[in-house]
Amino acid sequence: MALDKTITKFEENEEVSMADLMKDYDASGGIFAGKEIVVTIIGENEDGFLVDLGIKSEGLIPKNEFEEGNVPSELKQGASVKVKVLNMHGQPVLSYREVVEKEAWDNAEKLYREGKHARAHILKTVKGGFIADIGGVNAFLPISQIDTHFVKEPEKYVGKSYETTITEFDRKDKKVVISRRKILEDEKTAKRNSVLESIAEGQIVDGTVARIVNFGAFVDLGGIDGLLHIGEMAWYKVKKVEDLLHQGQKIRVQVMKVDKASGKISLNMKSLTAQPWDSARERFPVGLIMKGKVSSVADYGAFVELEQGIEGLLHISEYAWNDGDAAFRKNVKVGNEIEVKIIEVNQENKKIALSVKKMQPNPWDEAFRHYAPGTKVKGIVANLMPFGAFVKLPEGIEGLVHISDFSWTKKVKRPEDAVKKGDEIEVMILEVNPQKEKISLSIKHTLPDPYKKYKVGAIVSGKAARTAEFGVFVEIEAGVEVLIKNNEISSLNQDKDKRFVKEGDEVEAKIIKVDIKDRKIEASIKKLEYEREKELVKKYANAEKTPSLGDILTEE
Repeated sequence: MALDKTITKFEENEEVSMADLMKDYDASGGIFAGKEIVVTIIGENEDGFLVDLGIKSEGLIPKNEFEEGNVPSELKQGASVKVKVLNMHGQPVLSYREVVEKEAWDNAEKLYREGKHARAHILKTVKGGFIADIGGVNAFLPISQIDTHFVKEPEKYVGKSYETTITEFDRKDKKVVISRRKILEDEKTAKRNSVLESIAEGQIVDGTVARIVNFGAFVDLGGIDGLLHIGEMAWYKVKKVEDLLHQGQKIRVQVMKVDKASGKISLNMKSLTAQPWDSARERFPVGLIMKGKVSSVADYGAFVELEQGIEGLLHISEYAWNDGDAAFRKNVKVGNEIEVKIIEVNQENKKIALSVKKMQPNPWDEAFRHYAPGTKVKGIVANLMPFGAFVKLPEGIEGLVHISDFSWTKKVKRPEDAVKKGDEIEVMILEVNPQKEKISLSIKHTLPDPYKKYKVGAIVSGKAARTAEFGVFVEIEAGVEVLIKNNEISSLNQDKDKRFVKEGDEVEAKIIKVDIKDRKIEASIKKLEYEREKELVKKYANAEKTPSLGDILTEE
């Protein structure tokens, strides 16, 4: 702008002759407005820096062409600097800033045209990015071009210098746009290709945790990232990656798989440590009692961490000898430390069975010693099931009365028809099996089996309960019936209706068959009548006078 104003003054002074101009030129020593010259600073005053021009007048580099407090340090007495002549009228006015700016723009343009990198110093943040200085020229650096990842804190880049490339250059509008991201991506691609060429499956390499995600961590291997899946970090189950790794951490990993076409690398970290299950049988022998922490609880039991990578299952049935389910659900919580006993180790299938109750005396062994088969004992009905009733014995253990052992004579269809929960009842011990932790009980065995007192040949009497096509059933005592088949009803009625016995009739008969196992008794009226006839005949045969048939019938 100063140069244009000088030219305008010359144009406006139409009376200036060529001779006058030549006179002025000679007096100025060939120095004119717009010319760039090298001068030496000889002094300084409040207006600026004085320079020796080799003519009568000293030149002035005004301080007001610089922002306050930003006068270049190279401007000092004795220094030789290049300046541009702005005005030769009166005291010549010179500009150092315009020369520096021109050179800066020349250099920036050269870098742009040749595609070379420009060293950029980040000055400040602005909307959408940064203002950076590239050798004296202010350039705009978009925030998306400062790095290869999303930038959350742009302020941390201010004051730092980076290599950049000029992506847009308009000298007329003084617009320059630069990018650092492209250089970083090019460098990353070069490193990536180099690593891909040299890396191989099975290699053990060092890397840096670059980024953590839910399913694992990406590890920088020196130019390319490999994925370390959460399942490959440790032999035990890692719940959160952050529990084991943090961004920037240096780690050693093993290369599992390399896909050079896609550039994907799979890594493993746990393979560099010993598999804890390999020596589980030696470190956790059966019978060992130790403490562990409950890591998870399920309906069927709890998993207890014995050490990192080793968990055992405490089944709900192994918590307590008595009332185990209730006690387990009340006391076993995630995070609790409990004492357990190793009862089984399956190293091949990576399973360990634990027990709490087996650290206490076994009440089943005590029951086996105390309750011999045939022992009668009282207990409380604890629970009813379709197949029977569980009865709690004094030791706290429960035995089962099967539905078939409720009564000798009644067919019980539902246990609740015979007993109620909470009832105190007397039962007989049928069997104690401490290995299976089972006790078989019976209610009916506390009483004699009524079927055992009836022998073949015994005479019984009762009331006809029901009839059938094949005979009649006679109840001889509560719940005990005998069957009299049609052909055993009466020899005196062979030609008549064989079902002459009706329901409700009083009947007397002789037992001819007893099947205790199948709970069946058969009887015969006919055989009883026949035997009684024989006795009558025998009685009269021994008399002095042989009776006639009429006498016998009359006697009968």
